[in-house]
Amino acid sequence: MSTTSKFTHWQRTESQFLAADPQAVYSIVGNLSQTGQWMKSFDGFIVHDDQRGVGTKVDLLPPGKLFGPLHRSTAPSGSITRRNQDTLMVEFTQPQPAGEMVLRWQVEPHEHGCVLRFTVELNGPGTTAFKFTVANALCKDFAIAAARLYRIIAPSAHRKRDAQVVISGGRGFLGRNLVADLVCRGLSVSVLTRNPEDGFPAEQYSWDGVHQGAWANVLASKHPVHLVNLAGERVDKRNTPENLAALTGSRVASTQTLAEAAAAAPKLATWIQASTTAIFGDAGEEELTESSPVPTDQRALPEMTGVASAWEQAFTGAEVNAEQRYLLRTSLVMHPDAPLLGPLNLLVNTGLGGPMGDGKQWFSWIGLEDWLRLIRCLLGFEEPAIPAGLVHAACPKPLRNAEVMAALRSIAGLPGLPTGSVLPKVGAAVMGSNARVALTGRKVTSEVLQQAGFEFQQLDFAATVSS
Repeated sequence: MSTTSKFTHWQRTESQFLAADPQAVYSIVGNLSQTGQWMKSFDGFIVHDDQRGVGTKVDLLPPGKLFGPLHRSTAPSGSITRRNQDTLMVEFTQPQPAGEMVLRWQVEPHEHGCVLRFTVELNGPGTTAFKFTVANALCKDFAIAAARLYRIIAPSAHRKRDAQVVISGGRGFLGRNLVADLVCRGLSVSVLTRNPEDGFPAEQYSWDGVHQGAWANVLASKHPVHLVNLAGERVDKRNTPENLAALTGSRVASTQTLAEAAAAAPKLATWIQASTTAIFGDAGEEELTESSPVPTDQRALPEMTGVASAWEQAFTGAEVNAEQRYLLRTSLVMHPDAPLLGPLNLLVNTGLGGPMGDGKQWFSWIGLEDWLRLIRCLLGFEEPAIPAGLVHAACPKPLRNAEVMAALRSIAGLPGLPTGSVLPKVGAAVMGSNARVALTGRKVTSEVLQQAGFEFQQLDFAATVSS
């Protein structure tokens, strides 16, 4: 695609597997008057007649205190421009100033269910503005939307699995996507959270990560129970003693609390304990796998090695009551909505998308879909079987920081000046984050996954993060 066309045409597609009958899924997806019940990224549609065929007048109801009322008072009605009952597809087109926005839903039959695809397409000179103000927002949290859809489909159309998955820390980026993925695959999912969310597509149990309570009852079930512990304060904070204590304490306490609760419950089928490949600190050119020792010299950074080591020790030092126990060190998980991409894309879009520091620091990563599939393998729901123990969630193609920034510039179609090391430090100070997240690196891969035969599907970084 040429640079010019990038500014006049844009398309993004999100997809989600659902363990449900395709016709049952389309009976809801194809009725735009029901969209607002499951896609909360906007308030739905007003369909102006009962035919719902091509040409039907439809009003899009976008959310937001500013854009929503503005759109409703100034934008013309859109219409259904394509509908095909045989291919289970419906398309809506909204006229925009000097262009149009197309929303398309398609249900594709798949083994054991179907795949729901949602596409947003922009055409015209207003593409860039509408991409940032509307289109990406419509795609955000699509997996959660699909999980809501799954829960309102008639139960007789579901293809359920007899297993209970309990997720602590299920409201962050990884947790939300994991919850949605498992719900859509017919699993019973419970989330331990400090702040329950209205309309969340899984059972929620309040906990504080420290004290025992009624939430512990969810670890007992007539079906196998699997626990995934993702709980912990967000890591991108200023490197202060108070923040280090909070980062460490939130992870250690929640792990110990879960271990105490699990000890009093029937034996778990699986416990997946989260950790991070940042445990290796600033590792330079060293190639790191599961057999590599954790550094204790100058490479060991307190906010990385220190926090992660205490987190892992809380797990390995506990009497973990589970048949299969995994310590999962996850690298940076990539997706168009990945939290890390926000500040990186901000630099790119302001012309500062060149290498950070010297640009040689390693960037270990894994695509979100690969990470979700890896979790399903660890839980025993898919092949290949992964031996219990330490596992690195990192794809076999780590990149240099300069390569990452070049890919983001190419996607945006913009040049970029190098930022050096001073600007990231200033920006981190202003944003309350830690510049060493960007200026340090690790070359991490997984020998365990290679030996087990796990095949990564997301090896193209640019394709993985394109939006």
